[in-house]
Amino acid sequence: MDLSGLETEQKTVPIISYSSDFLENGLPNFKTQTLPKHPVEKMQINKQKNEREKQYNMLGKVFGSQYPLMLRLEEEIYNQPLRLPCLPSSYLSLEVFRGTDIEVEPEDLYNDPNNSLLIQPPVHQQMEQYLGMNDLK
Repeated sequence: MDLSGLETEQKTVPIISYSSDFLENGLPNFKTQTLPKHPVEKMQINKQKNEREKQYNMLGKVFGSQYPLMLRLEEEIYNQPLRLPCLPSSYLSLEVFRGTDIEVEPEDLYNDPNNSLLIQPPVHQQMEQYLGMNDLK
């Protein structure tokens, strides 16, 4: 029997990334990793992207097609993390570029790591996890 013409459809199960330290990172939750984001959150993210695209289109019509390309390149440069992976980056240059540095948002007031209930592990331990060195011990 020739089965070369029949295509078999492979079914896949989403893979959940498990952390090696459940006490530090909590138990994995299948529901939170597979369900889509809330519709209002999606609308807010899409609104910001759409507004930025409208602005780039308008600037392209006024100043020429090279200007939005230059702005996108600058935005990509500012969006790159400039610190070690375990250290938080403020992305201040990106905020200044987008003009959001003068807006006061809830994250500005309530995002202080000193007030957090979670205890961050030491920087060296975070770097060992990031580089995969704690498996070598």
